[in-house]
Amino acid sequence: MPVQQAAPPKGRYIIRAKREPAPLATFIESIRGDPDIALVDTIGPAGQVHTAVIEIAAYKALEFERRFSHSDELMIERDQPLSLFD
Repeated sequence: MPVQQAAPPKGRYIIRAKREPAPLATFIESIRGDPDIALVDTIGPAGQVHTAVIEIAAYKALEFERRFSHSDELMIERDQPLSLFD
């Protein structure tokens, strides 16, 4: 019987538009339907979304980080819990 490998653990990451929101809208459309990426939330007015929260495996986040590092349109960072006392 073949051994099933466990899926890598997923974390939440923020994808943010650095300037204009259009590249983020394009990115969001490109990930729709990808079973490895869950769009958790978007932030911003309709048609002007500037931030997306996604849930992905860490290795995939690293791929996006490498891809975005050569662009001045999008950035990715790990989502951190907010606290009133930090």
